Amino acid sequence: MKRKMWRGRGTSACALFCAGAVFLTGCGAGGSTGQTAVPELPENDTAAQQPESSENIEEESGAQDTDSAQDSGQDGTAETGESTDPGNGETVAAEKAQALSQAVIRHYYGGVLSQITGVRQLPDGDLDTAFLVDGSGQMCDNRFAVTDIDGDGREELIVSYSTACMANMFEQIYDYDPVSGELKVQFTAFPALTYYDNGFIKAEWSHNQGYGELWPFTLYRYDVGNDSYVEAGTVDTWDKAISETWYEDQLFPDALDTDGDGTLYCICREGEEYTCAYEDYKYNKADYEAWYGELMDGAKEITVPYQPIAYESFQDYTPVYLKMLAEEAGRERTDTEADLGLLILEVDHFLDAAQKLLSEKYGVAMEQPDPDFEEWTVGSVDGKELFAFEALNAGHISYMGEKFKDVTIFGIYPGISVDGAWEKLKAYGFYASPYGEMENCLITGEGFGNISIWLTAQDQVVTEITVGPYCAFAG
Repeated sequence: MKRKMWRGRGTSACALFCAGAVFLTGCGAGGSTGQTAVPELPENDTAAQQPESSENIEEESGAQDTDSAQDSGQDGTAETGESTDPGNGETVAAEKAQALSQAVIRHYYGGVLSQITGVRQLPDGDLDTAFLVDGSGQMCDNRFAVTDIDGDGREELIVSYSTACMANMFEQIYDYDPVSGELKVQFTAFPALTYYDNGFIKAEWSHNQGYGELWPFTLYRYDVGNDSYVEAGTVDTWDKAISETWYEDQLFPDALDTDGDGTLYCICREGEEYTCAYEDYKYNKADYEAWYGELMDGAKEITVPYQPIAYESFQDYTPVYLKMLAEEAGRERTDTEADLGLLILEVDHFLDAAQKLLSEKYGVAMEQPDPDFEEWTVGSVDGKELFAFEALNAGHISYMGEKFKDVTIFGIYPGISVDGAWEKLKAYGFYASPYGEMENCLITGEGFGNISIWLTAQDQVVTEITVGPYCAFAG
């Protein structure tokens, strides 16, 4: 008896353990990508710690303690330059909320893709990496797409993995809900899929071991209520020209072949059990076309925007998200020009830019105290070390001791309360790192392009801040 030969890969729970915060150029991810802990989100957000809307960001950025707002020159009256027309304002707000929602989702998918490329794991299981290990395949030979494939108004992540033996090849649709913070697998099948604009997927089997020239396939339809795909029918054929007998003992039933083309169809409809038995091959081409036509109803094939699974394909997901949050968080700030944290988002060589800003604008003296450690630079004022710069890996900046003029790191500075620092950092997308080996360690995500910051405090007052690019999948 022939069976449907597409196989979903075997999934096994996987846990990624990260020892502390790791800094690496371009590395970081969007939360809950198969990790062992889901961080607490600001304002009921997701594992990537993203706000639900631009309104939430504005509320958080305005919820700072009064003394810190005064220190940074925030008076809450900054002009936005936006139209005062109520209708236009609502349209702009809706567009911004939609753009932010898309950025939130893509940031999260960037985390999933970072996990795949960084440690060759999926959020819900391991990959067959034998072909990658022996050099017969590369990760970039596989594909992904971020698109609203099911038409529900929210983008999904399609991962198509073919650098494996046939049994372990798959194409999988992930759906991330930024409100609930849940990542679900909507669909998994052998990577020979055709998507249609009516929510159907035509999934060809991995093998054709029967007696028909038509490649067997299964149709799936998107179920709006369950936000998943359900089996809508299966088709296989028996061609007399290929075999006149069914497994050696049962002859081709010529009486059923009413159109005389020598082909009978097995059509398993939705709700029926597929058995692939001799008696199931009883339909003619007209029956098949009528059934298929009724289901598809003129649906058009979707061209899926596949890209290679490579960092270059999704490198903009996290920067776009973080810059969008920074723009909202900084709308009422007047001290952003001296924010060393924002330099990480704005320039490639942020260490050089930070040192130049401090030395040229504020007269901070830069020196390398250890001739054997050229990667270490300190910035001093009147002989007191206030800043440190380490140029190893992606580099990091430390700001210590006391607040210096209007210099901040994402709006915070030594001397601010720990609670006040957390509130400000949340507006920039930071949340408690599930991997931090020390208290007050925050990250913006776990995939490429994210940022880590940790705070040293005494009596609930911040005494030192260290910040730099972050990756959960390095080391």
